[in-house]
Amino acid sequence: MKVMVNIIAIIVLIGTIIGGKLYWNKQTSAGMSKLVETAVASNEMSSKTKNRSWEEYTKNLPKSVVAKLKEAEKSGKPMNLLIVGSQATSTDSTGWPAMLKETLKNTYGSLINVKVLEYKDTTTLDFVRNKEYEDIIKEKPDVLLFEPFLLNDNGIVGITNTLDNLNVIMSHLTNSNSNLVTILQPSQPIYNASNYPKEADALKDFAEEKGYEYLNHWSAWPDYRSDKILDYLVQKQHIPAKKGNKAWASYLKEYFTAS
Repeated sequence: MKVMVNIIAIIVLIGTIIGGKLYWNKQTSAGMSKLVETAVASNEMSSKTKNRSWEEYTKNLPKSVVAKLKEAEKSGKPMNLLIVGSQATSTDSTGWPAMLKETLKNTYGSLINVKVLEYKDTTTLDFVRNKEYEDIIKEKPDVLLFEPFLLNDNGIVGITNTLDNLNVIMSHLTNSNSNLVTILQPSQPIYNASNYPKEADALKDFAEEKGYEYLNHWSAWPDYRSDKILDYLVQKQHIPAKKGNKAWASYLKEYFTAS
């Protein structure tokens, strides 16, 4: 009798082991199948992103910039984008230029090389007197994104002199490089200003008259007459706060990548 009981116990044990093995194989197979499906889906998404042409992101760009990107792709030499401005155009990692640089890298890859030149507390008059436009010439940019110290000039230089100085700067740059594409933009808006918005309008008119691109990033900020804008500015409105940098960068992202 004992023998019979032992035999039955052994049979049950063997059946349990075999059943467990079959269940484990089934679960493992299902898990691996899900992993494979996920990996395939991920690869397909990555492939679609990689295969998307960079030209699809250029809908808001002028033909002159698109042409330079095409030349960069053809030659294998990146288009040089130089960003120049006051302390508002900061070289800090938290500034809007760094955000824009990251956006352009993710969108255009090696087609664009970005460099930033920051001139703290500088006016257009300082820039001309010190011949700091020669810094730009040395960089040999293909495209210049220029914030020409409009806020620093406000109440000190005067808009007529600001535009005269800017004309001098641009004359030196275009004489050095006639193929330079220039994009002008104002400094950040400030709360409840009276003359400053008029100066921004004058800069826009100057850009249109001279054939430069003009980017009014103020449209991405709260109305300058609203106290909400104070959350976007720091250091007596001298530079953008975190929210201000994000607003500025978001506008430029839309311009440069149509997204």
